[in-house]
Amino acid sequence: MPSLTFEYRSETERVAIERAVAFVAEMHSLAQTTPDGHVLHACEGFALDAGRDLLRFTLQQAAQARIDVAEEKGATLVSARAPGRSTSSDAASGKC
Repeated sequence: MPSLTFEYRSETERVAIERAVAFVAEMHSLAQTTPDGHVLHACEGFALDAGRDLLRFTLQQAAQARIDVAEEKGATLVSARAPGRSTSSDAASGKC
């Protein structure tokens, strides 16, 4: 089996890379083990659910890393409001 080496800058990046690799491996496994006629439906469901979780986790970790760096530099933290829903969020939820 081929192998690959990743370079990462932090433990957070290492975990994100491992989760992304696991996501792809699970998608391929699902595609191979799902009964004929149900593969697309199963893989789409997995992509939507697990993919959303992967992206959410990656976003949270990236934002937290930025906050941690700012705190180390002694920045004054202020609360921030999330922007309104994007058109991609609306499309994903079927509101288009």
